[in-house]
Amino acid sequence: MPRQDTLQTGFTSGELTPRLAGRVDVAKYAQGVKRGRDVVIYQHGGATRRPGSDLLASTRSDGQARLVPFVASSTAAYMLEFGAGYIRFWRNGALLGAPYEVATPYSIDQVWTLDFTQGADTMFIFHPALQPYRLRRFGDTRWSLEVAPIDPLPFDEIGRRQATAITLGATGTGSTSATAGAAAFLAADVGRTITHNGGEATITAVGSSTGATVNVTSPFAGATLPASEWVMTGSPQTACKPSDKEPIGKITTLTLTDAGWRSDDVGRFVSLNDGLLRITAVSSDTIASARIEQVLASDIAAEASAWTLESAVWNAQDGYPCTGTLHQQRLVAGGTPRYPQTIWGSRVGLYLDFQKGTLDDDAYSHELGSDEIQPIRYLQSARDLMAITYGGCWTLSGGIEKPITATNVRAMQQSNVGAAGCRPEQVDNDLFYVQRGKSHLRSVFYSVELAGYDADEMSTLSEHLVQGGIMAMTFQQSPERVLWMVKADGTLVTLTHSRKQQISAFVAGSMAGGGVIESMATIPEGGEDQTYMVVRRTINGSTRRYVERMNWAACQDCRTVRALSPASATITGLTAYAGASVAVVADDVDLGDFTVTAGGQITLPRTASQVTVGFRSTPTIKLLPPEVGTGMGASSGRSVHNGKTSVLFQHTLGCEVNGQALGFRQLGEGIIGNPIDPIDGWINVSDAGWDIDAGEVEITQPRCYPWTILAVVRRITSNPG
Repeated sequence: MPRQDTLQTGFTSGELTPRLAGRVDVAKYAQGVKRGRDVVIYQHGGATRRPGSDLLASTRSDGQARLVPFVASSTAAYMLEFGAGYIRFWRNGALLGAPYEVATPYSIDQVWTLDFTQGADTMFIFHPALQPYRLRRFGDTRWSLEVAPIDPLPFDEIGRRQATAITLGATGTGSTSATAGAAAFLAADVGRTITHNGGEATITAVGSSTGATVNVTSPFAGATLPASEWVMTGSPQTACKPSDKEPIGKITTLTLTDAGWRSDDVGRFVSLNDGLLRITAVSSDTIASARIEQVLASDIAAEASAWTLESAVWNAQDGYPCTGTLHQQRLVAGGTPRYPQTIWGSRVGLYLDFQKGTLDDDAYSHELGSDEIQPIRYLQSARDLMAITYGGCWTLSGGIEKPITATNVRAMQQSNVGAAGCRPEQVDNDLFYVQRGKSHLRSVFYSVELAGYDADEMSTLSEHLVQGGIMAMTFQQSPERVLWMVKADGTLVTLTHSRKQQISAFVAGSMAGGGVIESMATIPEGGEDQTYMVVRRTINGSTRRYVERMNWAACQDCRTVRALSPASATITGLTAYAGASVAVVADDVDLGDFTVTAGGQITLPRTASQVTVGFRSTPTIKLLPPEVGTGMGASSGRSVHNGKTSVLFQHTLGCEVNGQALGFRQLGEGIIGNPIDPIDGWINVSDAGWDIDAGEVEITQPRCYPWTILAVVRRITSNPG
């Protein structure tokens, strides 16, 4: 019977979907695993146990909270805890102040849909129902949150909403009356259009401030148009005459031929004669004062439809941008409820100034032109400005090596696969985003070979792991490069990715002790990246939410470390684990599991000077059955005999292979009474018997010790019969 030693030198294909169980011809099969749980795949190929976590503290009142990174400099990074109506601040694993808090206007539901962009000590916060806010840092416990003082806001000819209802004489097409509950009409409104939920009517005559005649061109759903919901489009339809054309800053008079000005026009902009003015006062319905913002070409009267009255496009009725980023020295925002496909950029270097114009440093607005719905979900600054939309992924640039300006933009759709409401994450040159439906991970990247962008479906080979929905992502650059993904059920999916090395390894995991991850984010601390989590746990029958921080040196989840002097067998103050079964490591020895009393105490069988208490995880790697030649065809589907398994370990102590504990006993002088040293090298496991699945070797670490696998050799004998 044929016998062959098969060598698996790494696991850089990760856990493969069961749909590939028979695809031994796929190159990725040789480096894949059947099951990977609570492990991380190194870029070098090996697999190590997922980092444990240290228990820091609970969230405020054990309530829901979202973690948001704030990196002020290379030496000052904070993790922000956003809860219902508050922010708390973490630094170097500690909650700042007693604790220090800043009040916010956000409900917990709004917290989960916020978007952020940050530069230096300032963060801008976006939500479609609220004005953009500005969070500024002045010290560890000195922060300020306020409505971002943007002036002017982006503006355009958007018409006006009236704070009074109107009633139509008839809802069908044709001429009818429109009666307002309060003053709503002026003479210059003739020619403007009233719109509401698909209905349209053109004003043909104004009889009084509360009555007008309209021609319905598209039927209305009902005769009553509620206050602030119907829109009068366009600008006053009458001539407008400025008294001056220059200089900038001068107050000039704007005179209308027919009544058209309203008191709430103060602050709005008038674009006429190739210039721009901002209304500062309204004297009457025909006279207004305005400051010249951009020099006019002339001071002659502009006829109706030759000038525009423009208002802020971000407002309480039309909504606010849902996302923003800093790109090419501008604050860029987009995706309001009324203008879901529009992107606005501030003036260069002036994040709070959205005054538009035609100069290269003026503010701009651009709409994604598409024959499909493309509501913007996220904006990301990369090589180009990336717009992740419901319908796909777009890039915006100013052309070859040129910035985006008011008159120079090139918008291209790079992918027609839409995005879910999960914030994208940048990994090297790849922008990862979750596909609409949340069950596929995609990547958009710049390809030098293509001299353009390409898009990949990254989770194809491990599609089963991301089913159920990815809700959040965070990238940890060091000490290992890992993209952490949180699923809807609070479990983990881990991706090790390197496009240059052609590595894309997905594995799964979950927090030990029944922990459910609700939020996850990463910041640099102490020369390495640190990943924080909010983990929901049931402790002694109650729901607790703990802020935990991953620790690559920890072999337990939700770990607490106690130094005892003098040494003691009684450990108290463990109320965070009351009623739970915990794993205990005392003086570097795993003593097993203990149940914490309701009062937060455990008693060990012996004294110890250092004790770590936490929840036990069991990292697991289960290998795929190898394909070996039998001389009479393939070995797949035949009984095979795994005569010997050899595992190459690095810094490992304790392990089981197919449920068989490996011997790590050491002999020599000075061994007794001291912890066993981890092993670096090969360890052999004996006969695994005859079976179709005998080649499926499962390697686990049931103890709270370090564990890394670099390679596996299996001696396979196949039965050709």
